[in-house]
Amino acid sequence: MKTLVYGLLAASLCSCATPRATAPITRDTMAYSAEVARAQQEQLLLNIVRLRYNDPVSFVEIERMTTEDNRSLGLGLASAIGLDDGPFNEVLGGDAAVSRSETPTAIYNVLRGSAYAQQLLQPVSPESIFLLSQSGWSVERLLLCCVARIGDLDNARSAAGPTPEMLPDNTNFRELARLMRRLQLSGDLLVQVFNDKDGVPPRVVVTWHAGGEDGEALAAMFKAHDVAAAFIQEADLYSAELATRSERKGDAPLRGRSILGMLAALSHTVDVPPEHAGLVMQTSGGTPGVPRTACSAGQPWSDVIGDYFTVNWSRQKPERASVAIPYRGVWFYVDDSCRHSKSTLDLIGHLYALQAGLNGAGARDTLLLIGG
Repeated sequence: MKTLVYGLLAASLCSCATPRATAPITRDTMAYSAEVARAQQEQLLLNIVRLRYNDPVSFVEIERMTTEDNRSLGLGLASAIGLDDGPFNEVLGGDAAVSRSETPTAIYNVLRGSAYAQQLLQPVSPESIFLLSQSGWSVERLLLCCVARIGDLDNARSAAGPTPEMLPDNTNFRELARLMRRLQLSGDLLVQVFNDKDGVPPRVVVTWHAGGEDGEALAAMFKAHDVAAAFIQEADLYSAELATRSERKGDAPLRGRSILGMLAALSHTVDVPPEHAGLVMQTSGGTPGVPRTACSAGQPWSDVIGDYFTVNWSRQKPERASVAIPYRGVWFYVDDSCRHSKSTLDLIGHLYALQAGLNGAGARDTLLLIGG
């Protein structure tokens, strides 16, 4: 009877609990967030490099990410009974075990169809571009990277596609961007986006003081190149509403680039190994003798983009890289010391996410603009 009691006690006390739950990422939020951000930057860089080689681009997005948290707790109580001819030897022993595992699950979508058209081919709206300038982004970076033209000033529109044979000229456009940046740095440039009423496109208004050398030079460029739809001077202030929409044929309003156009323009600054020279288009022109550095594209594309972006290559995985990807047997990377390149890549990431938010809502009339 005593043996039976111990056996029943051991059976009743032996238990095993395995709670199982699926929930959003909690404890490892920082780790997952860092990995997602890194993956997004690597995807942008990979497609910039692909465009340099005229290879097909591809984009995937994380639709949903969850983590399955499994915890297991085991408890046991057992007795041992001697079976020899002597007295019973009873030993009561217990054991416990706890285990935990976490399984993250990411669901990806390949960007295609209407989503591809909206996020990659639809020109970014001027109001979206200039809203970023109100958040502290360099207006010069925004113009050089994201704007195709403003008035009759052209920002090397042929650069927003396959590498051209001849270097496009955006000298006047760069001068406009430089003047606006200098006024921005001095605190004299105010860019505002007004959404007056539903159904009417937002207005982009630029205001700065008259009298200064840069201010007068900017006013002269606005007037000479039809940059503004409306230009007035009140007391010592200039105010110009940028022409974001055109009511007449032949007008040249402010036009943003598409995300794909931005990536294509940046791809021309990708340096390639000597053995790959025959795989990419070479561009002639530019200022002779401009050397390439880790943070500057050098001749000829420094004349168009300046030091706002460049991509280097290495045969080994670089140690000082902000972002790096392997492609065609070598590593392509953005050097961690190149602040301008890192900021420009970050800017493209913001605009790419912004375009994703417009998918299915707020889509604009123009999808593709030939020559624009």
